[in-house]
Formats: sequence, C-alpha cells, structure tokens
Amino acid sequence: MARPSLRLIGALRDTAARLEHADTVYRWSHFAHCNCGHLAQTITQLSPPVIYRAAMREVGDWGEQARTVGRTLALGPPDYADRPALDEGAWQPPDVDHCPVANRSMDRIFGELFAWGLEPADMGALERLSDSAVRRRLGTNTVDYAHGERRNVIAYLRAWADLLEEQLGRDARASEHDATSEAAYGDTSLPLAAE
Repeated sequence: MARPSLRLIGALRDTAARLEHADTVYRWSHFAHCNCGHLAQTITQLSPPVIYRAAMREVGDWGEQARTVGRTLALGPPDYADRPALDEGAWQPPDVDHCPVANRSMDRIFGELFAWGLEPADMGALERLSDSAVRRRLGTNTVDYAHGERRNVIAYLRAWADLLEEQLGRDARASEHDATSEAAYGDTSLPLAAE
C-alpha cells in the first residue's frame, strides 16, 4: 500500500469530495474521468483532456500502464558505461511518448503520482477498488461491489485515506516511542569485552 503522508491523504479526501458534486463528470471507461483519472487530476492539477491524451498514447489500462511505467522509473536510464548505445544517433520523431498538447507523458504523470507515495499496485487496486485492506475496512466482499459506481469510489477513497491516516499515526507514535526510549536510556550498546 502507498506510503502514508498528509498530502496523499488530503488528495484522496479532496478527490472524494469533488466526486460528490453532481456536476463532476464521472465515467469509469474514460481515462481522465475514472477512479484513477480523478486522483491524477487532483495530484497533478492537469486537465482531463491532457491526462486523456497522454494515457491514450500508451497501451493498457491505468493498472497496466502503472506497472510498465513503474518498472521503467525504477530501472532509470540505461547505463552504457563507456560504450555508445546501439542506436545512438538514430533518428526519432521529436514527440515520442509525449502529449502534444502539454508535452506530458504518462512517465511524468506517474512520476508525480509515485512521488506522492503511490505505488504501481495502488493504481491497479484503485481502478478496480480491489485493495484487500481497504475492502475489509469497508466491510465489502469481492462480489457485488461495482468498481464503476461513483458512490463506491467515494467510499473507497475515504476508507483508504482513513487507513493511511491511522498508519501515519502509528508510525508517528512509534517514532516518538523510539525517541523517548533513546533519550531515557541513552546509548544501550554494551562495550566490547577486553581481550
């Protein structure tokens, strides 16, 4: 699950609040107006047409694109050491992998989402509302929980935000406990035995 942070929790809650408005377009089958598309709008502040155009240049749904881009981002650029790349100097069209409207690629969009603490698996789970911890919190089973219904998406986003908030609180309490213990007991390492 995502790394908890106040800004990610806020983005989840803001997305849920925006989806509550009847004038907000929601369409599960549209890259920019679906579950992931709405969260991407909140985090990146990009317009739906820009997100849609970038997503349509890639293969697969949000989950598949996140996995593909996640692997690419994790690997980083290829390291050719001191030898030239095999295709060095080869001509490439100037707009490869970039949205012609805003010069945005899905790599950059996912880069922003991942920088906020999301992971590729989170995008696939949000797309299908399928994260088991969030579903347990909602008290839903895996059957009859439509992932393309606005009210379910709103409930899922709020439950996910609640889980991250609880985890953030636990992490903060653990950090406080560790700091208190170290302050109270000092360095508890034992000296090495004399030889």
